[in-house]
Amino acid sequence: MKITGNDYFLATKSYADNIKDKSTVKTAYANESNSANNEDKVILSPKAQEIRDIIKVLDKVPDIREEKVAEIKSKIENGTYTIDGEKIAFKMIEESLINELL
Repeated sequence: MKITGNDYFLATKSYADNIKDKSTVKTAYANESNSANNEDKVILSPKAQEIRDIIKVLDKVPDIREEKVAEIKSKIENGTYTIDGEKIAFKMIEESLINELL
């Protein structure tokens, strides 16, 4: 049975309603709900743990690189900041093509 959407409870209930041996499901559900050791656990795959660790590192990095902003401000104020039009045009075309492919 393929479960789609966000209503997993409804999908699980539909599955349980359609199986042949309903008494097995009811017994298993009753045993599980009465269990004293009933606790939820989350077990992350190694890839998910790696992603979690990367997110922790990224959360420590500031959103704004103050030293870069100060450098650009200084160049603008001194009149030494130059813009490479060809580089900007290339990046715009590149991004447009990537968006088309996605």
